[in-house]
Amino acid sequence: MTITRSQIIKPFYFVLPFLIVIGLWELAVDMGTVSSRLVPSPSLITLKFYRLMTPEPILLNVLYMSFYRLILGYALGVLIGVSLGILMGVSNLLYRVFSPILSLLISVPTLAWVPLLLVTLGPGEETVIIAIFLGSFFPIVYNTLNGIRSVSKHRVWAAHIMGADKATVFFEVLLPGSLVSIITGLRLAIGYSWRALVGAEMLAAGISAGVGQMIYAAKAFNDVEAMFAGLIIIAIGGLLLDRLLMDPIERKTVEKWGMVKER
Repeated sequence: MTITRSQIIKPFYFVLPFLIVIGLWELAVDMGTVSSRLVPSPSLITLKFYRLMTPEPILLNVLYMSFYRLILGYALGVLIGVSLGILMGVSNLLYRVFSPILSLLISVPTLAWVPLLLVTLGPGEETVIIAIFLGSFFPIVYNTLNGIRSVSKHRVWAAHIMGADKATVFFEVLLPGSLVSIITGLRLAIGYSWRALVGAEMLAAGISAGVGQMIYAAKAFNDVEAMFAGLIIIAIGGLLLDRLLMDPIERKTVEKWGMVKER
């Protein structure tokens, strides 16, 4: 397999802005332009990451618990959101019944649900997982039903004229035609779920560990390095979830089929 010049340069251009920002950041703190008590230098944050890994791998437990909750909540959102979105997309009755409710609730921020969940479910794992589910559910169901309903009726009619049954129409016409919109919803839901996870972990005092819990606990000790370490984990975690999970799905489906431009 031949590696082209663009394949070498592309990662460099991606990393270069981060290297410039980190260098200027370190320089500003070392020169005293920015107080290290408020904004620690990248070297201090790196040292904090090391301390979180040795002698006990505290950071690994934090990441494990957060991703465990994220996977459960997101999977629940995908399962119910895609299913309900498809049903609303193919059934005018279900669309008329659930569309007003969806339009009403979709504008409610996920974190606004957390106090109610804390009262009803308590400050435990269930609260965080349901918050993640709510963060992912609405963009998924909304984009799925819009994707299904945006498929041209002429394509559906043509399939019926050619003798296709309902299952064939769904799997060969409706699902491929709505996949771009569904994947967009799945991609949006990852970001919303990640933010819901961190926010819920900060508010749910009964959980054992997590990125949000680590940041909130660091506040009590004024541990700014740990706070920035948590923020970096949130930023990198969101990027990796998008690139490692959604990019391969997109490349093997809508990009491969020529439905969107290759990035």
